[in-house]
Amino acid sequence: MKSLFFSGMCILCTTRLFAQAYIGETELRSTKQAAAFIRVPYDNDPVEDGLKQYMMTKGFKSTSVNGFVLFRSVPLDGMDTVLNDLYFKADAAGRKEKDMTILSLIPARRNQEFPGRTLADSSKLEKARLFLDSLAPFITSYNTRLQLTSQQEILGKAQKKMNSLRSDSSDLQKKIRNLQTDLDQNQKDQVKAAADLQTSINADDDTKKKYQKRVNKNLDEESSLQKKLRRTKQDLQDKINEMEKQQEEVNKQQLGLNAVRTRNI
Repeated sequence: MKSLFFSGMCILCTTRLFAQAYIGETELRSTKQAAAFIRVPYDNDPVEDGLKQYMMTKGFKSTSVNGFVLFRSVPLDGMDTVLNDLYFKADAAGRKEKDMTILSLIPARRNQEFPGRTLADSSKLEKARLFLDSLAPFITSYNTRLQLTSQQEILGKAQKKMNSLRSDSSDLQKKIRNLQTDLDQNQKDQVKAAADLQTSINADDDTKKKYQKRVNKNLDEESSLQKKLRRTKQDLQDKINEMEKQQEEVNKQQLGLNAVRTRNI
């Protein structure tokens, strides 16, 4: 017989996140059914996924029955010799309670017809309540892992974009240096071309035209280099502005990650 050792899952530092499980009633096809309930501060889907993960570690697989998650032939504690079919359901607590789920558990006798007039095994309701209390820490741990993974992925993407911006900025700085070097060389070429033109004052027209053409070419190149330099400097400034905004995003996501870690210590 499979047994569940729930006491090993009790994490005292996380139980404060949950209200204590309680016994109440739920409605199933216009019939009131006794059940155990617990409020958990997470969305429905991760709560249900955490439940399935927990039960899977104990060797139990789930089936879906009319909106319930069903686990068959399960002991409610380590001392339980009578197995039960456990019907779970995760419902939103209400519109005004964001990220809050009410997880219900109906313990039924093994292989009981669904939905029986009285589905719940009333003798097991207290054990079902304790079962939910024992399950709560695992759901906390499971959702903490999900939140940490999600936040780490978001932070990683923000950091990756920041690294890309830094790389682009470095490339632009290099381009500016190269353009400045080309512009400095152009200035030297202009001086030489002007000097050559001056020394050819008494030369033939073809020679003077050749030197004048060189001077004009240098002037055109200077204008082109200056435009490229201005444009590249503006691109760099835009990139710096973008980096500042992205750094704010990185800091924001890092704070978010720290908050998730702190909230679940």
